[in-house]
Amino acid sequence: MKNKSVNTASFYYSLNMLRLLQDMNLVTEDEVAKIKKSLSEHYGVTDIYYS
Repeated sequence: MKNKSVNTASFYYSLNMLRLLQDMNLVTEDEVAKIKKSLSEHYGVTDIYYS
């Protein structure tokens, strides 16, 4: 259970950093979509409540 919580927290932290990079125009919307998919697979997060 603890590992799932850590993975979920890490996933959302990564998404926030990704949003920052997008706001700074350092990554495109297409790149963001690909990275989000990769992050969800890496951290094993299937319920994404972030857009």
